[in-house]
Amino acid sequence: MVGNDGHRGWVYYLAVAKAHERRGIGSELMRAAEEWLRIRGAVKVQLMVRSANEPALDFYDRVGYEHNDVKVLSRWLEV
Repeated sequence: MVGNDGHRGWVYYLAVAKAHERRGIGSELMRAAEEWLRIRGAVKVQLMVRSANEPALDFYDRVGYEHNDVKVLSRWLEV
């Protein structure tokens, strides 16, 4: 899932079925997401990955994403 907040682009979810990993599908999906954002004027793409998700972190390293020193804060809302 990809979104544009009007200033920067966000990749919210990217997944490839286990049986299809390591075939370039994830890289192609990221290229498509980046192009979709580029067309809409985004100049930066951001995403969040849990620090324990080493396979995802390795993937994003391979496709050229850099680590940023950012803390994500959250709060559960009562419903």
